[in-house]
Amino acid sequence: MTRLETRVDVLLEIVRCPNVRYCLANPDSGHPCAGIVLDQRSKTLEEYQVPEPWSGRLEQAPILFLSSNPSISMEEEYPRWSWSDDLITDFFTNRFGDGRKPWVRDGRYSLLRDGTHSGAVGFWSAVRQRARELLGVDNVRPGEDYALSEVVHCKSRQEQGVAAARDECAGRYLQRIIAQAGAKVVVCLGKTAAQAVRGAFGVPEDGRIAGPIQVGHRLRYFAFLPHPNARGVPKTFAKCLPGEELGQLQAFLAAESS
Repeated sequence: MTRLETRVDVLLEIVRCPNVRYCLANPDSGHPCAGIVLDQRSKTLEEYQVPEPWSGRLEQAPILFLSSNPSISMEEEYPRWSWSDDLITDFFTNRFGDGRKPWVRDGRYSLLRDGTHSGAVGFWSAVRQRARELLGVDNVRPGEDYALSEVVHCKSRQEQGVAAARDECAGRYLQRIIAQAGAKVVVCLGKTAAQAVRGAFGVPEDGRIAGPIQVGHRLRYFAFLPHPNARGVPKTFAKCLPGEELGQLQAFLAAESS
């Protein structure tokens, strides 16, 4: 009897992605992931910052925010390839609370390698605001009320290498992540996430929301907003969605069984 794939199976496959090992060993291969893998300028596999599968309690969070790829910081206390599977799993599952270390404080301040915390991360602040808006409450819990993921999982500066790697990375992992998620609503932030989701799930190009669509064990809505870093455009649900569409998402989230 074939064993069903678990959330931890997917997490560990992403963080130990074979494309990383291959691209570091074959930098001139022309592999679609080579640009993003080599952007870290890591001299050894052991010091490579692992691909980021998601952050938070993926299986229980009712909202999943999906963006292009994670940005990189050399100062953050972030998993390297040399870390154990258990510690890496703890980091991503408990990144926003109850972890072995205070990986992130107050949903916005990341732990640094020197033991201090960073300044507020703008992206994390923005998604918390969108979660408040969608749930209709001020007191939201990062990692529990919402989780974060990407369509390209390797970290890079200013989305370096994302366009080339998108189809390879999303093809390997996107549908499997959504299938493991507890999210009723998946919010795609920016064009890269939107294009990947529309392609993977057959969502029409027009429209700011789509659903309910069966993915994995549940029906889900997809919503599409500009990336928080986009300039000169509205970014809130209230300004981007007609009132009835925002109401649809909120009612779907509030329903006991949906």
